[in-house]
Amino acid sequence: MKFLYWKRRNETITSELKPFKSEMEFEHYIFDNQEILGDISIIHRQIRTGSKQGIPDMIGIDQDSRICIIEVKNVEANESILPQALGYAVWAETNPDSLRAIWLESRSKQESHDDDWDNVDWDNLQIRVILIAPSFKPNVLSMASKLGYPVDLVQVSRHSHEKEEFLIVEALEKLPSSRSTTKVFEEWSWESYEKEHGKEATLQFGKMVGEIASFAKKHQWNLPYNLNKYYTGFKLGNKVVFNVHWASTYNWDVKLKISEKVAKAFKGKNWEYHRYDNNFNDALFRLKNPQKPVVAELGTFLLQAYANVSGKRQTR
Repeated sequence: MKFLYWKRRNETITSELKPFKSEMEFEHYIFDNQEILGDISIIHRQIRTGSKQGIPDMIGIDQDSRICIIEVKNVEANESILPQALGYAVWAETNPDSLRAIWLESRSKQESHDDDWDNVDWDNLQIRVILIAPSFKPNVLSMASKLGYPVDLVQVSRHSHEKEEFLIVEALEKLPSSRSTTKVFEEWSWESYEKEHGKEATLQFGKMVGEIASFAKKHQWNLPYNLNKYYTGFKLGNKVVFNVHWASTYNWDVKLKISEKVAKAFKGKNWEYHRYDNNFNDALFRLKNPQKPVVAELGTFLLQAYANVSGKRQTR
């Protein structure tokens, strides 16, 4: 039996493990609490009818426009989960029309949608596999690298105390893919940005990344950033707190995890509110003059975004 000890003021509270009653309940919980998956928005959840229908438990999309195959097990997962996941990944890669139909159906149900989803290259899909379970057998991590697709192993356990619930979410260390017969997954760098977006736009983009990095360092936030195809994100755990995002070949904006109401009320001298991304709960702001990438005017929003993700109140 696992216990979670919560140290609060001068007392220690013991929270007991609260397993999910069924795989269906586990899936439903993940679907209703998508934020625990970080940069993934779930666009489809299979309605169970007593038998599998040949598609994954859930299908999502991440902020790099990769299709995410999500498979959930409510018991400790062993190596048998991998052939199943591989089958779903191959199905996704070879059935882009089916995936696009699911995506369009999901988009039609929303009041608004993120333009980033239009970046999906349906003729050359990038697939990411997300496997979720309370725990994994030790050999699953090493064997997952043989699939030929990026694989995330996510351990989720739920604990409770009275009416409160606590989640322990652990993303096991990612392993590089070793299969050579599938696509090469490009590592993005400033050089590749310059090749894709030009020298001037990349220089402006890089200066803004530097501005935000300096702001984070000033406030002693441990927010490492990494370069991706469509954005450079500052992460706390598996969540992107804010990011500098390529809106088009030469244009970029800043995305912050703040509420739409707060974002819409903003009236700035150097920045302007552009739109809201409901899929990832990000407000998008653009510089009126991108040749002067200074982030100071968005300082309050950076503080709010960090507080929203970390749960910590921030002061200037």
